Amino acid sequence: MKVRFWGVRGSTPTPWSEAMQIGGNTSCVQLLTQSDALIILDAGTGLRMLGKALIDGGTHRQRDIHLLLSHTHWDHIQGIPFFGPLNFHDNQMTIYGANKTHKSLEEVIRQQMSPEYFPVSLDDLPAQIHFQALSEERFEVAGLQCESAAFNHPGGVYGFRIQGEGATLVYATDMEYTPESLDPRLIAFAQNADLLIYDAQYTPDELHTKSGWGHSTYLTAAQLAKEAGVKQLALFSHDPEHADSTLREIEAATKKYFPASFLACEGMVLDI
Repeated sequence: MKVRFWGVRGSTPTPWSEAMQIGGNTSCVQLLTQSDALIILDAGTGLRMLGKALIDGGTHRQRDIHLLLSHTHWDHIQGIPFFGPLNFHDNQMTIYGANKTHKSLEEVIRQQMSPEYFPVSLDDLPAQIHFQALSEERFEVAGLQCESAAFNHPGGVYGFRIQGEGATLVYATDMEYTPESLDPRLIAFAQNADLLIYDAQYTPDELHTKSGWGHSTYLTAAQLAKEAGVKQLALFSHDPEHADSTLREIEAATKKYFPASFLACEGMVLDI
């Protein structure tokens, strides 16, 4: 199993020169497996670039696309209307995620593409689009064994543990914990993963003023990685205010606590 990062920022895209080395698109991660299926974690603005790469490479037709959404905040769904493969009749996409208390997952995604917000509706897209509501459960996607679990974020968020082809990936972004308040369930969920992708949006000082906003610090990421015994830690959901130089400082600080850690960067491909 390989992982490719198409979007690594949190909250909002960051199209400014000082952020371009690490990348400015919001959350989108592709799993590259032995299957022909296309498996994607979150649909931030990085999803547009993934679609463009598929079209440019001529591999955008007759695709079985699986999109797993951690949650439906803007920075995790903004790419859906701009995902080029949805403009082809012979593609089908299944979107997995949680229903809301008063709205289904399908209603939330459709609302994003209602006339008030976007000129093209979901029904106007030629591809077949299906929805699969998730609870905390185990399920299979294109031969991979997946598990979803809910953690602490305003409005709710799911982490995903994905196993197959001799590897275990844990995708756990947009979660608010401190080293002292780590959820034992999260530690167990990440246990012995080959790669943990975890929210490290804030510095400890920033968390003092942004408590309750739904994100963790690099110290929390390092503590989780240590307690869960993971092999590698990818720092993810970079703050839009953090320039590349600031992120490199965060990476260096994290390595003091967990040496096998690194910044998730756009375009990075990892073999796990």
